[in-house]
Amino acid sequence: MAKRITLIYPFAYGYIDFVMNELQSYSDIIVTDIKTDSIKYKYPNFGSKIRNGITKLFGKNIKKEYFKNQIVEKINEKQDIIFIIRPDLMEDSLLKKLKEKTDCFIAYYYDSCKKYPRQIDIANVFDEIYSYEKEDIEKYGFTETTNFIYDEHIESEEIKYDIFNISSFDSRIDEIEKISKQLSENGFKINFILFWFEKLDYPYLTSITEYLSLDETKKLISQSKAMIDIQRDDQKGLSFRTFESLGYRKKLITTNSSIKNYDFYDPNDILVINSENVDIETLKSFLDQPYVEIPREILEKYTVKTFVKKIFKITD
Repeated sequence: MAKRITLIYPFAYGYIDFVMNELQSYSDIIVTDIKTDSIKYKYPNFGSKIRNGITKLFGKNIKKEYFKNQIVEKINEKQDIIFIIRPDLMEDSLLKKLKEKTDCFIAYYYDSCKKYPRQIDIANVFDEIYSYEKEDIEKYGFTETTNFIYDEHIESEEIKYDIFNISSFDSRIDEIEKISKQLSENGFKINFILFWFEKLDYPYLTSITEYLSLDETKKLISQSKAMIDIQRDDQKGLSFRTFESLGYRKKLITTNSSIKNYDFYDPNDILVINSENVDIETLKSFLDQPYVEIPREILEKYTVKTFVKKIFKITD
């Protein structure tokens, strides 16, 4: 009998498409894919918008009801597994309805509970919760996982940059600006891209107002000797930058010291820096050293195939 699996998730830059593709490669799995950011309610007329404003005063919201119904209606049969990313964005009533539709209700907490405390409030709804934040794992008993290597194939390009970074405008901006200034003024060829919905003006950063696709990002990675990852204060888990560096065999510079605790850590390939005081000579020496291949048996632990088998209970 086929296993039925539903994935529910918001905009995720395309990373979850690789999970979908891996699941769909199994002939005995039927996958339902629900991208919540694509569910958008349109008012039929201006009057209905006004009416919704009034009914919200009495606890009813047409847009939220539409969102809830759209998700529930897409799941026609009982599912073996329903897997949700960012369930804290959903109302309790929707989560309870979804739980009724599956034998195994799974959440993947992409971010820490410090950043999204509602994740703690809804934890008891789920049969399993996966997280990559060790503090949350230890404190709340979540199951540990990591993000994953989603791609290992990259075209060779002419190297144009020493260091590449792409970040969104957030609490890290002062740190990002400081590092970009220091690197640029010390002769490094950098390509630091900053995304926000309106143009921003920083001397060493390239401002963009639309998301780069993973393919566009991949090309820029290929043109760079190394990538740099600047972690958020509320995050200790490893970002996708780490797994892109592993998959594409690119050197990684990071402010996340916890990376030293992983079995793939090699000081030839990964340099942990203090953004308050970047050691320029150490950085130059690091970039001059050749990349050292990580053993295949270690990389296999972090592939999307391994991630999918673990989360969705797939055995060969």
